[in-house]
Formats: sequence, structure tokens, C-alpha cells
Amino acid sequence: MRSLFSEFISRLVPKLLLNHRINSRRSRLLHPIWRVLPTIFATSITLLLTLYSGFLQPIELFAYNSFTNWRGDRPWDERLMMISIDDESIQKLGRFPWTRDRYVQLLQKLEPAETSVIGFDILWSEPSGNDRELAAAIERSQKVVLAMAWDKSGQPLLPVEPIGNAGAAVGHILKREDIDGIVRQMDLQIHDVPTLGVAMLQTYDLTNATFNLLPQLNQTLTINWTKRVKDIPQVSFSDVINDQVPSSVFYHKIILVGATASGIDSLVTPFDRNPPASGVHLHAMVLQNLLQKNSLVVTNSNDIWILALVGSLIISLLSPRKNLWIGSISAFALAGIWVITAFIAFIANYWIAIAVPILMILLTGFAIALQERWQVWRSLQTTKIQLEYESTHDHLTGLYNRSQFERILQNLLHQNIPSLPKRDRPHLLAILWINIARFKNINDTFGHPIGNLLIVEVSKCLRSTVPSQVSIARFGGAEFVILLESLSDEQEAIAIADAIQSKFKIPFIIAGNQIDISANIGIKFHQINPIEERNSSEINSPEILLRDADTAMFYAKKLGISCNQVFHISMRERVLKRLQLEKDLRKAVAISQDIQNQPHQEFLIYYQPILALSNMQIVGLEALIRWQHPERGLISPTQFIPLAEETGLIVPIGDWIMRNACLQLKSWHQKFPKAKDITISVNLSPKQLAQKDVLEKCLNILQQTQLSPEHLKIELTESSIMENPNSALTILNQMRQVGIKIYIDDFGTGYSSLAYLHKFPFDGLKIDRSFVNNIHTNTNGMGILQAIIALAKSVKAHIVAEGIESLAQLNYLQDLLSEDGDGQGFFLFRPLDVKAIEAIFQSI
Repeated sequence: MRSLFSEFISRLVPKLLLNHRINSRRSRLLHPIWRVLPTIFATSITLLLTLYSGFLQPIELFAYNSFTNWRGDRPWDERLMMISIDDESIQKLGRFPWTRDRYVQLLQKLEPAETSVIGFDILWSEPSGNDRELAAAIERSQKVVLAMAWDKSGQPLLPVEPIGNAGAAVGHILKREDIDGIVRQMDLQIHDVPTLGVAMLQTYDLTNATFNLLPQLNQTLTINWTKRVKDIPQVSFSDVINDQVPSSVFYHKIILVGATASGIDSLVTPFDRNPPASGVHLHAMVLQNLLQKNSLVVTNSNDIWILALVGSLIISLLSPRKNLWIGSISAFALAGIWVITAFIAFIANYWIAIAVPILMILLTGFAIALQERWQVWRSLQTTKIQLEYESTHDHLTGLYNRSQFERILQNLLHQNIPSLPKRDRPHLLAILWINIARFKNINDTFGHPIGNLLIVEVSKCLRSTVPSQVSIARFGGAEFVILLESLSDEQEAIAIADAIQSKFKIPFIIAGNQIDISANIGIKFHQINPIEERNSSEINSPEILLRDADTAMFYAKKLGISCNQVFHISMRERVLKRLQLEKDLRKAVAISQDIQNQPHQEFLIYYQPILALSNMQIVGLEALIRWQHPERGLISPTQFIPLAEETGLIVPIGDWIMRNACLQLKSWHQKFPKAKDITISVNLSPKQLAQKDVLEKCLNILQQTQLSPEHLKIELTESSIMENPNSALTILNQMRQVGIKIYIDDFGTGYSSLAYLHKFPFDGLKIDRSFVNNIHTNTNGMGILQAIIALAKSVKAHIVAEGIESLAQLNYLQDLLSEDGDGQGFFLFRPLDVKAIEAIFQSI
């Protein structure tokens, strides 16, 4: 059993070090995504803050105040003047509010001045004894604009009737305060009533025969505070009444009258907080903005988002990820440029929002900084892993070295692996010591570079032969050691050794040179029993076990070329185990034929879905047998199917599979309406095909299960057909006549004749998994696959591709078989039990 570290290393390091080409392609794909991740992060956070938080508004308000103060005062329109009801006026004329006769006096004083328009920021909504006198004075002027408002209930507070009828116009004096108390916007019109400043400007145009282009009244005016209130041209109300201000000062002026005394209608501006301004200053500023046409033009928020996104993308795409500070510095620099640009635009009377762009840019810089630090950490981790890898692996082959192999074996012997469960039963392991014969002669003949390449190819061959979780080591030179764990029996290890010998019989092509090799394999078995007392450390010593395996390999050399030798174990055990397996298999077959003994059934049917490549819908199932041995557990078909073929037991096994698979499919058709078109594929062995009553059995099963013949697909290998082609031709024709579909399984791996191929009545071909697996291995694999498909199309055969084990294979086959073709493989679905298949049908 591998340690956690070993598992981690064996999976991660090959990806980092051995599959560089694959990583390079993946890197080219992921690089742009990695680059724009900071922008995605910044946009997401900014959107969340914009939608669900008031965090951004204070930033905008602060920027507005700052820009206003940085810019300072701007020139005031000379046509506009204020008459202030200030503290001095109240001190001289008495407590405010005053009686109407004070305003009558003011209008009388202004009559000689020929003012353009007079606006009162004073509400006269309640009747008074001097209303008629004031109304008469207003009517004589014919250029007085009055103020109105609304109470809390929404009722209008209009000037009383005699005064309101005398005025030239009425304007509202409502103000819109932001969360910090500053008024930055003004509603130009509410309920068809213009603001006081608009009403005065309209009256000014009428009285002076001028035309001032007003903004649309259905929108708000963003105020540009261009003057501190103390610098706005104004005179005291009491000074005007007492003739201390010459009438020429008001000649053709727009006069705005309102209270500026302390505690009356206070208002905060970006310039004025202590002491504050008042409402009349607000209306004066609105008039100033309208007269000078210098109110702030607000940039469209969508444009701001686009510009912010572009700025974020520029930083994300252009900032390198090698310097820990470049991204952050670039973000702060770009944020500063945005602030400067926004301030310049403010000077030109444009308002560009800064909160969203600055936040996005700074968040982008923050994300880049995280990426930079993560890359540094990853580089350190990669270097650490590589150093650990090199200390535990052979530099030439990537296999374990001797020290690491001994460490793994030591942990296994003493059960020191955290992931390894404590066992109450014996745990069998085997050590295979492999020696490449006459390797020195190969080095002397072809040279050491070729010898090194041969060692690499041998290591690849070993990896492909043994299970993926098996530990393999190179002990130097041409010696390899394999550790097999959790063996069900010794035959399993011997079978692996035989498989290795079979692979070595195929010549290796190294740099254009054909090299034949042979190997001797020594096998050492060892039983780990946790319950047994361990008194002797030598028994569990890795050195002793390795020595025994080496000794077995030495004796294998004495037997001759390409021989295996088990250490101190008789080969007769192999025969006994096979006989036991045959005995158990016969018992399992007998149980399957006994209807009364079904609770003890040992055979199981798993179903592997077959999908249409055009729409990835399940169109069929292949029935696959499994043997649940009462003592040995689940036995692979590769272990007992060859034995069943050899002993003839495959015939009753095959009949049992067909009957139960058809019965199960019929049940699914009735239970799941969307599965009513699903077909079942059943393998027919050569011995079954040779039976004279094979067709009769098929028809009886279909009749008993009430399954339509078109839902049954019979799969045969090419070799089984070619054993007796004439007989097979007759049987297959009869099967097709009743509606059963015929498929040639593992097509391309047998020895069929093309002449016979055109004669055989079949509906489809199942392309062998070996051709699918070679799709991206070499161009020959693709060429052969395309040739097989072309051949199938030429005889109008349906195509099923077996052994799809990756997305790349699936995509390739979908392109190749887009119109009509099915797929099957572990990447799509593994063989599943009945409950799993039903769960799939329920989800359709």
C-alpha cells in the first residue's frame, strides 16, 4: 500500500514533470482566464457593494466636496443679487417673521431701480392683516415671483389668495439633502411647479425679452457650488429699507430675497458648514447655474462601468505576475489618474463618478497581488515537491528508487499507513524481482544512450501492465521490483508476471533500432497477519523479503530465458486453485438454474448504458455478468469467463444472462415510459452460437419475457462467426428475420474476411476499445478508426464505439459520428446495478 505522500507524488509530479506537452496546452488555455480573474473578482465585489450596500455613496459625496474646495470660487453672474434678512436686519427691524408691511416697504424702495425680477424665498401661506397692501405692491411691480412648498401630508402651501394672484409666477423651494446634509441636487419641477430659480428665470425672460435655454424640467439639476455664501453679492434688508443702499445697485438686476439669519432655514454646502448657509443661498446658486449654464453634467453610469472595466482589464492583462508590487502600484497609479481626470472634468463642469472605477481598479490590484503571492507560494511548493520527488524516485524512469521502495514495504509490513485499514484477516503481498537479461550486451552494442531509452520504455511497459496503484521501483542497471498488495491469491501475482513476459516478447523499437529483450522474474509471497504475534523482526524485514525475491530471480535464470520462479512455493498450487475455481463455478451455475434457490444466487447482471453520440441520450444497455463469490467476493469476468468457455459452462451462463436481462428490460419498459425504446445488448459466445437450438432459446426467452424482438441486440465477435461461417450465416439470417438485431463485437480485432463481411446479415459494428484508445496516441489509430467507420458505412451498418474513457475521445467520435453513431465507455457510464439504472431512468 502506498503512503499518502507517495500517492500524492505519483499523481502530481508526473503531471508537473512528465506531461509537459499536455500542461503546455492547458496552460495556453488557462492563461487568459488566469489573467482576467482579477477583473472578474473586482467586478463581482463592486456589483455586490453597489447593489446591497451604501458603501459607495459616501465616497462620491466626499469626492464632490473635495473637488469643490480644490477648485475654489468661480466668477459670479453680475445680474444676480441677494437681499438678505440677516441678523443685523432682525436686530434693527424686530423679531422675524415680520408683518407684510416690511415687504411692502421693500418693494416701494425697489420700484425706482427698475429691477428685472424679484423673487421671495418666503412662504406667505397664512393670511395676515396687510395682505391686500402687499398684493397691491406686488401687482404694481409685475415681476415678483413667490415661493410655495408642501407640508408633510403633501398639501400645497401656496401664497394666500390676494398675494398669490398678484405675483408673476410661483416656484417651489423644496430642497433635496444627501445623507451628509448637503444639497447637491435640485428638482427643477415638482407636480408641474418649477423651482423658484426656474420660475424667476422664466419671468426674467418675459420681462427682458430674452431667451435662456433651460434644461429639461423633468430631471434634477446637479448643483455646481461655485461660490462661498459670504462672497455672494448681497445687501442687508434693513439697509435697503433705511435707504443706505442706492437704487442704482439694483438696476436691471435679478433680486432674490430670503432669510440668512442664524437659525433660520440653515443649509450646509461643500464650502459652508460652520456657519452654514441658508435656503436662499441654494436658490441663488441654482439661478447662478442656470444663468451661467455651468451646472454639473453627470456622466452616464453605464459609460463609467465600461471605463472602469476597461481600466481593470488593462491592469489584469498587462501587469506581470513576477513582481510582488507591480500590480498594486499600477492599480494605485491608475486610480490616481482617474481621480485627476475626474477633477479636471469637474473644473469643466462635468461630474464623473469615482467610487466604482477606483474600487474596481484597487480590487483588481489587490487580486493581482494575491495572484503574485500565490504564484510565489506555488513555485516554492513545486520546488519542494520536486526535491522530494527526486529524493524518492529514479531520475531516469520516474519509478521509485530503492530507498523509497524499502520505506513503502516497511510501512506496509508494520501497517503504518494512515489510509490503510487494520485488517483482521491475512494480507497477502508479492514482490516481483525482474532482471533484463544480457542488458550489458545491449549497452555495448547500441551504446548507453540507447540503453537508457530502452530502460525508459521497459518502465513504461511495466506501468501499462500492472494495476495503477501498484508500486514499481528501479534498483539500478536493468533490475526492476514490483510490489503487489492485497492479493486475492498467489495466482494473481503469477498472472501479472506472465503478462509482463508476454509484453517483453514484443520487440522494442528504440531510435529506429529493433531490440529484442527477455527477462527473468523472481516472485516472493509474504503473508501479513495482524492478529499473529510478531516476535521476530527479521520476518518482516524488507531486506529479507527483497533478498528472497532476488534469490527467486536467480533460480529463474537457471531455468532458462524468460522464466519465472516462485520462492519456496510449488507450482501445483496453481492447478489446485484452478480446480477449486471450476468447482465453485459449477456450483454457481447450478444455483442459477434452480428457481427455488434464488436467494443464494451468486451471479449478478450489471448494465452499461449505450448513448447516442448525437444527443447523448441513453438508447441501450449492455448486460454484463459479475460473480459474487460467497468467500472470495466479487470475481472479475476475466477470471472465470475463459474457464466457463473452456468447460462449456458458458452456455447455461449465457442463457441465464439473456433471460434475466430481457425480463429486467421489460420491467423497465413498463415502469418507466421514457425508457420504452431502450434496447438490451447480450453477448453470444461461440459455443452458444454453435448450439442448434440457439434461435429457439432466444425466441422462447422473448416470448416468456414478452419483450419485442427489436429491443434485443445479439453481440458476437468476428472470431466466433468465422469458426463456422456457413452455419453462422443461416442462424443470423433467421434471427434478423424475426426482428433481432445483430452486432459484431470487438470489430477489427478478429480475423474476419471482407468477402464474408458483406455476406453476413448484421445491423451494426462495435468498434473495439483498442482503436478508440489510440485516437490521440498516434495518427495510425485515427486512420484505422476512420477506415473502420468508412467500411461500416459502406455496408450501412450502425456504429457503436466502445471504451470511451476521456472527453477528448468523446468529442472526436461525436465529430466523426455526428449523424448516426452510439458510444459506450467508462467516461460515459460504468457498468451499473439495477438500482443505479433505475435512478437514471427516474431522472430522465
